[in-house]
Amino acid sequence: MRLPLTCELPQRRSLRHYIVGQPADAQQAIDRLHLLHYAERFEWTRALDLPQNGIVINALYPGEVLRYLRRDVRA
Repeated sequence: MRLPLTCELPQRRSLRHYIVGQPADAQQAIDRLHLLHYAERFEWTRALDLPQNGIVINALYPGEVLRYLRRDVRA
């Protein structure tokens, strides 16, 4: 009996992490996640300045930045 030669790849799942806050606070959160061996510092985006009219996230305050990380989830 022969098995079919097709191979199904598992679906990729991911988590997206957003940090919004003052630049120093966002960096401190990233540093703590690094110390916990959750994510390397270089995996996060650079700080993105948020426009005065904001983006669709809860309340934003002047001077805040957004940092973003996407991680693959192992099944």
